[in-house]
Amino acid sequence: MPVKYDVRSLICRGRKKKIVTLIFILILLLNALFYVSLELYNTIKGKHKDSWYGRLNFDQNSYVDKNGMRVIVGHYVGGIGGGNLSEELINSNNYAPVAGAGENGRPVQLSPRELITAGELYTLHSYNILVSDRISINRSLPDMRSESCRYLKYNIENLPTATVVIVFHNEAWSTLMRTVMSVIMRSPKQLLKQIILVDDASERKYLFKELDDAVANFDKVQILRSKERKGLVNARLMGARKAVGDVLVFLDAHCEVTDGWLEPLLDRAGSDDVFICPHIDLLSEDTLAYTKSIDAHWGAFTWRLHFRWLVPSKQVMMKKIENPSKSYPTPAMAGGLFAVRRSLFWRLGGYDEGMVIWGAENLELSWRAWQCGARVEITPCSRVGHIFRRHSPYKYPGGVSKVLNSNLARAASVWMDEWADFFFKFNPGVAAMRDQQNVGNRIDLRNILKCHSFKWYLDNVWPQHFFPTKDRWFGRIRNQKGACIGVNTGTPGLGGPATGIQCGPDLDLDGLLLYTPDGKIMADESLCLEQGNRRAIWKSCRDDDKQTWKQKGPRLKTSSGLCLTLVLSDKNKTGVEDPLTAKECVGSDEQLWHFERVPWH
Repeated sequence: MPVKYDVRSLICRGRKKKIVTLIFILILLLNALFYVSLELYNTIKGKHKDSWYGRLNFDQNSYVDKNGMRVIVGHYVGGIGGGNLSEELINSNNYAPVAGAGENGRPVQLSPRELITAGELYTLHSYNILVSDRISINRSLPDMRSESCRYLKYNIENLPTATVVIVFHNEAWSTLMRTVMSVIMRSPKQLLKQIILVDDASERKYLFKELDDAVANFDKVQILRSKERKGLVNARLMGARKAVGDVLVFLDAHCEVTDGWLEPLLDRAGSDDVFICPHIDLLSEDTLAYTKSIDAHWGAFTWRLHFRWLVPSKQVMMKKIENPSKSYPTPAMAGGLFAVRRSLFWRLGGYDEGMVIWGAENLELSWRAWQCGARVEITPCSRVGHIFRRHSPYKYPGGVSKVLNSNLARAASVWMDEWADFFFKFNPGVAAMRDQQNVGNRIDLRNILKCHSFKWYLDNVWPQHFFPTKDRWFGRIRNQKGACIGVNTGTPGLGGPATGIQCGPDLDLDGLLLYTPDGKIMADESLCLEQGNRRAIWKSCRDDDKQTWKQKGPRLKTSSGLCLTLVLSDKNKTGVEDPLTAKECVGSDEQLWHFERVPWH
């Protein structure tokens, strides 16, 4: 018996050992599986919060200003990109719609493996071509109009007709065709006179016979082809000269219009004194989802003449509340999408043919419209989705800076008067292009049209502007400790915490401010210094006592009598990067401010 017991005991111990060993091996396998899965996930999705396209490296043609904001907004681009992709792949049309994909403007999601392919193809168009090729060219879209807009009734018989001009250069076949189809499907037949597609010397093979075949059955669609690259401005002029509709409607080649988009544009453009823009919604460059954008669109520009969407003035907002469906004025248009009576377009001189490729034509046209007797407006009842690309997928002749600076120099020289001197003084790269511009015919046009001055434009069209004038002090505001008041590089467009900054030289625009007669401390991008709950912040300028700082000798006081104070983290330092706030006035160095004027022209 003892012997049998010992054998059984040994056998049991052996089983336990094996079980323990198996459990240990299983745990190791599970851990290994988890680790491999985690690494695979990180490889595919990336360890950053940005999408795959956000981690691509862009070349010098991807124009970014000093604040990290993309300058390329609402415009025409197309490409000869592709990196190391084969010619066969670059020239192939892989349109293969999947039933239900992207319908009603919903996003299209790709599998992890497909995301890698999409990233490789991204340089072709600067948006997700894999997703675009899966969405039908006649997909459905949501109606983003407000109720007040949906209930508006138009007498179609009395509306003018439209010619829609769409310029493209190496655009994706599916994206271009979806733009065309959306116009055809959602425009009243009796109002749509023609669609003119202007091919600006495309090189992609699918944009020739395949495109010709695709539009052959549409009697209102015609294709004009340029053998040489003209650029947006001259390609649009090429289309406009062939137009027969009463109203010219310009669209980019990567848009989708929604129900009721055309009638509000034609209704307003019929007055023959307005450039009318639709409300621009967003088409995701990643998923092509249609997303409603904020209702408060209001276009303007910075000291460097970069177009920006700003917060509308109080007067505009009040009128929008009173009548949400009525169009409202905007100082400038984005330029990619607008409608104008053909007679008005040519009467005011069309586009400036001296402008190259793209850039600043939207500002030039906006200034010309306002200063020469017309208006620029936005109608909230016309909704158009647009793909906003992060960078341009094609190269500019001589580089993007040369092209953009040349166009800016032309526009500023003709229309900005003494503010052109301000612009050129603080932008020497553009100033170098000034004397190279032959703008005599544009100046003659301004004289013939008897146009207003730029001062009139600032006073009457954009009185909320943040540009220097004779009655506004311009320069640096330096603390006794050494730091200056200014907006930190990278501060979001809607503002952020205010700190002391390093004082720069006279030509450093980022460190310069306006001080207005009513006590506002204004910076570029329409930001004003405001006393928040605990500290000073930069916020969009508006009529608010919190943004009033009355100068009392070397002190800046709030309406309640507190003094603007630099809160030092180290008494022995200058206060750079230290917070600003309003405190009880005690006469310390941290509350003493020196106004150092900088001539602006």
